[in-house]
Amino acid sequence: MITLLNSPVITAEGLFRYRRISLEEARALVAGEEIRSAIGHADTAKLVARLLSIGCPTARIGVKQQVGERALVFRLRERPATPGELSLEEVERIGYEWGLLDRVE
Repeated sequence: MITLLNSPVITAEGLFRYRRISLEEARALVAGEEIRSAIGHADTAKLVARLLSIGCPTARIGVKQQVGERALVFRLRERPATPGELSLEEVERIGYEWGLLDRVE
């Protein structure tokens, strides 16, 4: 199972490894995998779904990764000027990147 996050947060006490990955690597990670979304913003979930060609429901859930669990992170390149929902156009204007967050111990 791969968890989708919209920020590289430490989800539990432990040792984590994080690295940026390409869109192609992100697509390969989710291909054929069970997906658990922890993306709480509807427009962000829609954009992630479109970019990865997967279903990505909006879900405001807590996540505690276990050792060996992976999370695919969709991260905005900068903090939005105002809090709240962002449109798809605003997200694309701000820019984003993908990351892989592994709990290793």
